Amino acid sequence: MKVISIYLLIAGSLYLITKPYKNNIDQILNSIKLSTFDALWLSYVEGMAIGGIIMLIIS
Repeated sequence: MKVISIYLLIAGSLYLITKPYKNNIDQILNSIKLSTFDALWLSYVEGMAIGGIIMLIIS
């Protein structure tokens, strides 16, 4: 439970920190021709991979 709370705290903090830069991030995605949909799936896969590594370390 502690790990999930820390994860949610970090994710929430990163969201609030990066929210003002939304337009800049969108421009970067457009410049490399990556849609928001593709970026969301990439972040999902990355999160699953990092989460798996963390779970391996914890157990």
